[in-house]
Amino acid sequence: MRLSFERKTTIGYIINMVVVLALGLIYWIQIPFSTNRLWHWISLILIVLSLGMLTTVYFILKTQLKARKQSREALQKNQKLLQSIIDNTTNAISVKKLNGEYILVNKQYQSFFDSKASDLIGKTNADFLPKEIADRYRSADLEALKAGKDIQIEEIIEVSGKPQTFLSVKFPLKDASNRIYAIGTISTDITERKTVLDSLKAADAFFNMSTDSLVIASEDKFIKINPSLSKLLGYSDTELLSQPFKSFIFPEDIESTEAEIEKLKQGISLVNYTNRWVCKDGSIKWLSWNATADKTTGALYAIVRDITEKLKLEQEKENTLNALFESQQKLNMILENITDGVLVANTNKEVILANDVANSLFGIEDDSKISFNFSDHFKVLFPDGEQTFPAQDLPAQRALAGKTTDDVDVLLKDLSTNAMRRVLLSGRPIINHDNQVAAVVVTIKDISRYKNLEAELEQKDRDSRPMIGYKYTGDKKKSNKDET
Repeated sequence: MRLSFERKTTIGYIINMVVVLALGLIYWIQIPFSTNRLWHWISLILIVLSLGMLTTVYFILKTQLKARKQSREALQKNQKLLQSIIDNTTNAISVKKLNGEYILVNKQYQSFFDSKASDLIGKTNADFLPKEIADRYRSADLEALKAGKDIQIEEIIEVSGKPQTFLSVKFPLKDASNRIYAIGTISTDITERKTVLDSLKAADAFFNMSTDSLVIASEDKFIKINPSLSKLLGYSDTELLSQPFKSFIFPEDIESTEAEIEKLKQGISLVNYTNRWVCKDGSIKWLSWNATADKTTGALYAIVRDITEKLKLEQEKENTLNALFESQQKLNMILENITDGVLVANTNKEVILANDVANSLFGIEDDSKISFNFSDHFKVLFPDGEQTFPAQDLPAQRALAGKTTDDVDVLLKDLSTNAMRRVLLSGRPIINHDNQVAAVVVTIKDISRYKNLEAELEQKDRDSRPMIGYKYTGDKKKSNKDET
C-alpha cells in the first residue's frame, strides 16, 4: 500500500512525539530525585521544547504540503484552462523541441493530420510525413531558430491532402537561463482571405483598366476613381479627390445633380442620368451616370460614360433628319405636281415611292404593291401591239445595271381590262458615295392622248389631201402637177 507524502509526514510526527514522550518518561523515572531540581526543570523544558519543535515542524510541513497541493491544483487548472483555450481557437498551435519533436499540439493542429495529440507528441514531422513536406516544415522552423525572435511567414500546409495557405507566426521559447529550448508556431488559415484578396486585386486591376469611368463616392466627394475619369476631365487624381465633386459640375446642373443624389440615398438607383462637367481646359462634357448606393456605408458606386460625341452625333442626325424631311416634303410637292408617273425602287426591286400619277396609272394606293417590272399589272408590248417587249431592256432593269435610258416607246396592256396605254419609259440609277447603285428612278409619260391626236390629225390630213390636189401615198407625197 502506497502512502502519500502528507500521510507519511503525519505518521512520522506521531512516531517522533511518542519517542520523545517515551524518552522523557524513561528519563523522568531513572533520574534520582535527590539530584538538583534545576536539572529536573531543564530536562522537562527540553522535552517540552522537543515536543513543540516537532509540532512546529509538523505544521510547517503541513502548511507547505497544503500550499504545494494548492499550487499543483492551480497549475493543473491553469493547464486545463490553457489547453481548453488553445483547443478552442481556430488557429493551429504547436510547440516543438529543437530536434523537431512535438511537445504540444492543439486540436486544430491535430486536425491537419487527422490524428490525436498522443499520435504526435514525441514525434517529428519526418515520422509521418513525406520527406519533401517534412523538410519544408523543418526549414521554416529553423528560420525562427536562426532569427532568435518571432517571424511571420506564409506557408502552404497540407490539410487532409489539400494544400491550404497559412500565415504562421514562429517564435523561440526560452527557459529561465534564457536558452532556447523549443519553437512555437501559431498558424492562421488565410486561404479564403487570400482568395478574397486575389479577387480584390483582380477587381482593382479591372477597376483601373476599364475604359468606362468608375467612381466610388460619398454624397459630396470622390472616394476612389479610376484613371479613365482623370483622363476624361483632364484633372489629376489628387485634384478630383481633394475637392467636392460639385465644384467640377456645370453650375446649371448642380441642383438637379443634388436631387438625384438624394434619390440614391433613398435607395433609388440612377439610370442614364446626364449632366454637364467642366473639364480642366474649360470645355464642357456631357456625362451619363448609372449609379447605386450602399445603404450600410452610404457609399455611392457609379459607372460614367462620356456621351458628348454621341449627343453631338444625335443632334447632327436630328438636323439631317429634319433636312431630309424638309427635302422629302419638297420632293413630294414636286412629284405630286409632275404630270408624269414617277417610281423609286431599291436594289431589291421593291417600289419605295410613287407619286399620285403613278398610283392612278396602276390603280394602286400602296406604293409597295406596285410591281417593279409592271408584270403584275400590264403586259409590256412594242408599239405595234404584237410583240412582247423584253423585260431586260426595260428602263428600270437597265437602271439597276447603272445605265440610263430615255423615252422607250411601249404599249401597256392592262391584264384585267385589256385596255391599251401608250407610254414613254425612262430610267436612271441613283449612285451612292461608294459609286454603287443605291436605287433607281423610273418615269412614265402617258402619250396615249398625243398618239390619238396624232392619228386623228393624220387621218384628217389624208382626208383633205385629195381636195387640194394631193394624193396621199403613205410616206411619199406627190402633187398631181408633178405626176403629169
